[in-house]
Amino acid sequence: MEEKVLEEIRTLDLKIPKYQRPYKWRKEHVIQLLDDLYENIYQKSNNLYRAGSIIIHKENADLNIVDGQQRLVTLTLIFQFLKKEKNIDSDLKLLFGAEFKNTTSKNNIKYNYQIIKNWFNSKSFNVKDLQYFATKITSRLQFVLVTVFHREEAFQLFDSQNSRGKELYVENLLKAFHLREMEKDGYSEKDLEKYSVKWDDYILDEKKLINILGNHLFRIRKWTKGEKQYTFSKLQINEFKGISLSSEVIYNYDLSFRILEGYSQNAKNDYLLRNFHIPSKFPFQITMPIINGKNFFDYVFHYLELKGKIFNDLEKNRFNLFYKQLCLGNSTNEEYYIKDFNYGKSLRTGDVKVRNLFENICLLFVDRFGIKNFDKIYFEEFYKNAYQLRLDKKAINDNTIINYEKGQKFFKLISNSYSPEEIHSNLFCNYSPNKPWTNLDFVSGTEDMYKFLKGDKNVE
Repeated sequence: MEEKVLEEIRTLDLKIPKYQRPYKWRKEHVIQLLDDLYENIYQKSNNLYRAGSIIIHKENADLNIVDGQQRLVTLTLIFQFLKKEKNIDSDLKLLFGAEFKNTTSKNNIKYNYQIIKNWFNSKSFNVKDLQYFATKITSRLQFVLVTVFHREEAFQLFDSQNSRGKELYVENLLKAFHLREMEKDGYSEKDLEKYSVKWDDYILDEKKLINILGNHLFRIRKWTKGEKQYTFSKLQINEFKGISLSSEVIYNYDLSFRILEGYSQNAKNDYLLRNFHIPSKFPFQITMPIINGKNFFDYVFHYLELKGKIFNDLEKNRFNLFYKQLCLGNSTNEEYYIKDFNYGKSLRTGDVKVRNLFENICLLFVDRFGIKNFDKIYFEEFYKNAYQLRLDKKAINDNTIINYEKGQKFFKLISNSYSPEEIHSNLFCNYSPNKPWTNLDFVSGTEDMYKFLKGDKNVE
């Protein structure tokens, strides 16, 4: 294992073996690489930027690429564009001699070449800038080069890096990015270590970090914008990147967030403000632009805590308070309502998805209007709107959730309302099944749910 910059790697006669998968990088990957090169190499003076690892299988005289093909092909396309269309003098060839016979590879190469062209044309580069950019990439882009001598060993190493813990990899990418942003903002090694340890603790604690990012924050942020996305992966990592306080470029849209961040930091350190009980905590909103670095970590930790206050404390949380209020208000026993959430089949895939939809509506409401305004009526009607889907559909998948209008309407509605009362006209769910109770073919375990939505406790 050794560290090499790109100009050292170019001296190697690297080959793409026939068993390699096709070149499949998409637009998001290419733009992310270009943005990273621009921010971490072009805009800096002498920093090395490590772009991951390259695994090489040395077989006789051949150096076969096992892992790193996607990045190396994309870098080759970048330099081919600079040389061919911008006349930038560079002897960096990398994989120029590689032959791509696979149709998928050919199509993606043509498409990504155009993405690269569009990206460069969107910047105000002159010839001198482009030459500087190319030189910096070759001398400052660094890889960890791992050479193995047995194919089995190569694929075992490849699998361990790319298959196991795939979702964890997303969290590690975010952690690395925002720790670098903290470093840019001048935070100490002690501060970086503190946030790193806390982040890792949440990853290990029943996957709470993965859950809050992927199942809650990502979905709420997308659904409030009307975007029909469900699964958080590396392709959507930019959803959790935003304003860099260290950037000298300031836009009108980010000015208010810079002021808020400065205000909250000053309030923590100002004795007078603390003495008058001026709040120093940043006023987070789920849908706000991400402020990179420390603020991002605090944003995620804030919602981990808020979710716990609403859902997780089995003795004191607001869910159990509502169970008791609903029981007293409807003259029935607590057991009935707890079964609405923990019925025998509640852990089926579709049922878990419905509960997540319900929880996200509640979380967005509390985030917007505060937990004190989360009254029984909202709890009950959010439940009815979300869980009607469970009664209406025997099979529930990702697309069922994102296309379910009665549930999805609340994300735009709540985020665009200035008071809880504005939601009332769209709040109430009148469940009217097409068949009478005796003829309904229920999804197993949902009979009590039907009674609750119908408002008739005596239906048999």
